[in-house]
Amino acid sequence: MAGIDLDAARRRRLAAAAEKAQAAQAEYTVGEEPIIFGGVTVAVLPAELPLAVWEPLIGIPYLPLLLRSLVEAAQSQGEQQTQAASLIVDVLGSEPTLPSDLLAAAAEMGRRLLGEDGFARLMEQRPSHTDVFELVRALSAKYFSGGAGLGELMGPSGSPSSGGTTSKPTSSGTTGSMPAVSGGVPVTLDSSAPDAS
Repeated sequence: MAGIDLDAARRRRLAAAAEKAQAAQAEYTVGEEPIIFGGVTVAVLPAELPLAVWEPLIGIPYLPLLLRSLVEAAQSQGEQQTQAASLIVDVLGSEPTLPSDLLAAAAEMGRRLLGEDGFARLMEQRPSHTDVFELVRALSAKYFSGGAGLGELMGPSGSPSSGGTTSKPTSSGTTGSMPAVSGGVPVTLDSSAPDAS
């Protein structure tokens, strides 16, 4: 019996990422992508979203109802949108700790994805809610079928979702060696691509 070869599946995904990078003439370690904010590289995203990132959401009361309400509000118009928005307010009001629970979970998810140092550097830049929204949009495009689903749900962005560079940082304090726009540079395929576990 052949079994289920997750290693082979991961190799296929990373090979597809390498082909995509080559087509875009980008330079980066396969699957990795830096986050540029405030003129510095605050963190480098892993090739694939680690499952542990979702763990802080477990056990938050009313979260499924809230998420369903958010989806309905985003997909509806007119009176239906008003009703969905009203339901969101009702859910938030019925569980007094839900807003703080969600903020704490989001912060922990950020730490698990960006690492303690990366999350701290991001917070040092004092991101606005719009900055965070753009980061979530970019994460959706990177990790969820090229932006299908959640990315489409969020609607069009005023700026490109992948707005950072695509080269590896040389230090945590500067981006002097990182071009603002990639292009025309050969692809760097690093066999030591990070493990997504």
